[in-house]
Amino acid sequence: MMQRRNVLKIGAAALGAMAFARYTPSRREWRGRGFGADLSVVFHDGSEDHERIFSAIETEVERLEQVFSLFRPSSAISRLNRDGELHNPPKDLVALLEMSKRVWTATDGVFDPTVQSVWQDGHAQKGTIAGFDTVDVRSDLIRFEKPGTALTLNGIAQGYASDQLSRLLQHWGHAAHLVNLGEFAAGDGDWRIGIENSEAQRLTHTDLSNLGLATSAPGAMKRANGQTHIVHPFGKAPVWKTVTVQAQTSALADAYSTALSLVPHAKIETMDLAAMGITKVWLENPKGAVIQLG
Repeated sequence: MMQRRNVLKIGAAALGAMAFARYTPSRREWRGRGFGADLSVVFHDGSEDHERIFSAIETEVERLEQVFSLFRPSSAISRLNRDGELHNPPKDLVALLEMSKRVWTATDGVFDPTVQSVWQDGHAQKGTIAGFDTVDVRSDLIRFEKPGTALTLNGIAQGYASDQLSRLLQHWGHAAHLVNLGEFAAGDGDWRIGIENSEAQRLTHTDLSNLGLATSAPGAMKRANGQTHIVHPFGKAPVWKTVTVQAQTSALADAYSTALSLVPHAKIETMDLAAMGITKVWLENPKGAVIQLG
């Protein structure tokens, strides 16, 4: 459920507005809520037009929540989960499901949005999910092939929303910007982001420019049965305390930080991270040691 993401993605925090050191001090910042999390958007604007941009941000957040929010009975994903099919689905939903299919393939099925059925029935045992290969995604129809299937896009939707807000700012001519929805989408500039674990311990930092960043911490929240909120589709336990991914987009960073928290080190080392759109990965093991890849 979307509001869980306010707890889940706790690992990264901006260290400063590095991107604006070279500009006149006309820094604009919009703050609000989106997808159950705090949201901030920072950009440079010397005109008096920034209120129109603030309004456009609010409109875009509302539009995307109406597609992806599990808390809204009228949202596209809620209607799909209820009815088992959705005719003429929103383009954003089709695009994000197609991206999810690519991540599902790249992770050998570990990233699987059909784990929503596990949240609904309260347990995670092998064979209790439909499997993402049973979801038929077309531009005119999304259909579940198995009864009882339900989708959650919690592991990728906030990153996707961050990317969409980044594109919105690009459209308005604000190439230098930073979107923070728990996941980061950075435009032009040198944005230094601190990476923390679930105990607010600083692990490292990275500089973002036209990249996305996301952190997942499986133990940050427990389900009613005591298991972690990040569900392995085959019932296995998470491997890492935190995983932070820097990638070409915030959506990819979001999805892969979720998936890789369930993948052993040896398997991750065999993956073609560059082909997956990943530029860096930080893996914190249960003892607090950090391994950097990329």
